[in-house]
Amino acid sequence: MARSRPELQMSMAMYPENARQINQALQAINPQAQQDIIALGTLDAMLAVHRRLEEGALVGILADRASGPDQYLSRPLLGAPARFPSGPFRMAVMLKHPVYFMAGIYLGGNRYRVHFELLEDFSGTGRQGREQAMAALLDNYVAALERHCRAYPFNWFNFYDFWDES
Repeated sequence: MARSRPELQMSMAMYPENARQINQALQAINPQAQQDIIALGTLDAMLAVHRRLEEGALVGILADRASGPDQYLSRPLLGAPARFPSGPFRMAVMLKHPVYFMAGIYLGGNRYRVHFELLEDFSGTGRQGREQAMAALLDNYVAALERHCRAYPFNWFNFYDFWDES
């Protein structure tokens, strides 16, 4: 998307150790893309995400991934309790920006459809309502994820193991 719409500023926030294949694919498609990756798990990651948002960039994060001792929240997904790391959702609320669900849907052949859905706008959220706002965001994220899983069941083979209870 960034190559076809160069006016859009985009960054990906990800744990580099969990995203080797994504990094290799980005490098093959667009060698300059590496500069648009914010490494999570570092002390200045949230500041870097905030800076990019303030610059008007879109910042993507894989909301199903965690690294280290992240706190998990449970929600039903496809009929079973699933664990989601709280970090991406907590960060979204604290940064006070709109949050979108994004899915790239493979339609067959060489065709894809990119879907964006507004989940929450935290522009006016204060400290008092953060926990409730985070819970609402997670509920909306899981509902959008489940809708897309049911509508396009053969698009989700790379899912993180939500149901791993270890």
